[in-house]
Amino acid sequence: MDEFTRLAEVTRRESREGELPDFVVPLLMKVAENREEFKGQEHLVRELANRVAEYDTISNYCCEKIGFNLKDIHLILDQLRVSY
Repeated sequence: MDEFTRLAEVTRRESREGELPDFVVPLLMKVAENREEFKGQEHLVRELANRVAEYDTISNYCCEKIGFNLKDIHLILDQLRVSY
């Protein structure tokens, strides 16, 4: 499975079963569905998929970071120049 397919799958899963906010889903799907636009940036798409898969609303709760939060996802989206 390539990075774009994985991003689409984890976005749908986390949207349906997890706590991923609805407003970020269109941005993630924009990346997943536009291979040509993001060609050459597959490493960022892979990292974005990893962060979505490990998304946790309480990632900074307590004294150690577990998972990724929305800010972590936006950092990659910013590098890809995808915004609202």
